Amino acid sequence: MWSEQRESFPEDVKRLIDLLGEPEEGELNYTGQRKIVSRLDALRELKRLEDTGVINPPKKMGGVNTHIHTSESFSIFRSPSEAAWIGYRSGLEVLGINDHYTIAGHGEFGEACKILGLRATFSIEAMAMSEQAKEEGERYNDPKNPGRIYLSGKGVTHDLERESESGKLLMTMRAALRKRCEEMTERTGSILREIDSSLSLSFEDVLRFTPRGTVTERHVAEAIAELINRRFPVVDDRKEFLRKLLGSFRDGDLSAEGRFQDLIRNGLLKAGSPAYVEEPQEAFPSLDNLVKLFRDYGAIPAYPVLGNPLTEKESNLDSLFDELQDLGIFAVEVIPNRNTRERLQDILDVAEKHGFPVFNGTEHNTKSPQPILDNLSKDSCFLSTFRRGAYLILGHQFLSTYAQKGYLNQEGKLTIEDKNIGMSFFPFVGRTIWPEKVLKWLENVGRENVFKIIFGLHAVLDDDGSCEWVVRPGFDTPLSLLDAIEIRNDRVIFTDEDVKDGFEKIARKFVHKKRSLMQKQVIPHTGIVQRNDEWVAD
Repeated sequence: MWSEQRESFPEDVKRLIDLLGEPEEGELNYTGQRKIVSRLDALRELKRLEDTGVINPPKKMGGVNTHIHTSESFSIFRSPSEAAWIGYRSGLEVLGINDHYTIAGHGEFGEACKILGLRATFSIEAMAMSEQAKEEGERYNDPKNPGRIYLSGKGVTHDLERESESGKLLMTMRAALRKRCEEMTERTGSILREIDSSLSLSFEDVLRFTPRGTVTERHVAEAIAELINRRFPVVDDRKEFLRKLLGSFRDGDLSAEGRFQDLIRNGLLKAGSPAYVEEPQEAFPSLDNLVKLFRDYGAIPAYPVLGNPLTEKESNLDSLFDELQDLGIFAVEVIPNRNTRERLQDILDVAEKHGFPVFNGTEHNTKSPQPILDNLSKDSCFLSTFRRGAYLILGHQFLSTYAQKGYLNQEGKLTIEDKNIGMSFFPFVGRTIWPEKVLKWLENVGRENVFKIIFGLHAVLDDDGSCEWVVRPGFDTPLSLLDAIEIRNDRVIFTDEDVKDGFEKIARKFVHKKRSLMQKQVIPHTGIVQRNDEWVAD
């Protein structure tokens, strides 16, 4: 299935890998078959087999991907655990979940990445509407629908309160989209019965393709395709039925699961097709409201630049990015394999000019196999930009947790107003590895002090943006020293040279660059050893 995984495993290992995609008890798609172990336990066993030499470790590729969908919205990945496993075995440094309208997969995904030692980002995606652009026929990043705007919230740090304004808005959006899918299912059921009275399709049939009921148009198509395949196992019989249902089609559209589902979706569910139902207005909030919703998740609102094809709003990227900034959106993301090299370079150049971080991904929101690290994302001309974006999200997540200061403040403004400093500082935080004991200390030292400590480390260490930093166990900063440090106008202010020298001495002693060499190395006087590009206590 996966181009990255041309690996040969023993049968018992293959069975464990297959378990990563099987539904579990309590999920709507659960088959009733009792499993030997849970998905996460299967993942723990696979990691143990790797650690003991039964499975070879993956080759580190140095790539990042902060935008994949999982089964919690729609995906070829059958579970968040399976997505994490594929990303890990493909050699990624950072992988990010980015499901539509839900964060239900974040818990499992985070635990799966933790088991594997894979850095994880947590995001969500939804769609807004610009009524003005719709009226004027202007398209943003939906190439077929003027006014519609896809938007992501990168680096979700907490859930919404259900009774909050944003919590109610999200529930309204979900309910509207679900009602649409119910109506399309009902229309499709009638069409199928007219052709063959033995065919029956209910909304319950559609729901069983989801783990928690977050249903999409793609799930309706999947349920229809599965019903047709089951009713007509003989290819010629299936073709005859499809001619009656859809008219003409290409035989190649039946050759793969993803292509067959797209055939059904385009022939029955898209605009102009017999089972199409227009999305209710309630499904698409204003851009202002969706930006606020993502901020209420503690996330960074980011605009996915379509890039190709060229739309009216994206024909002038400078103007678009100015508009985004006025709306409180200071970041963009791209799906590189949908763009030419030249168009991608244009997007990154304008983003750099405006001081916007750029996040990359592959979507994976169809049933068609594709690499989880595309060629342009691996390209040396783009890789450093994408890594900076991924580590910026990690830094945002970390500081939001330990200092209550993310990339944006509560008013939706940049926490660090100087974009150059922010684009250096937050990735530095994301590239810093902390021992558990030091993290416990950070939890108790006070949020403002955490921010002082990390901002101070960034100021005194020679960070070139290309390496990870490892904090040695035992790191500690006296409160008296922290009291003599201030953060003012995006700068660290030490009250005198003794304070600066004292802080820098602690930083140099306890924080070290992680080398990129694969062979075993020891950081002098720390007891920390590198094996297979991972740092462990010796």
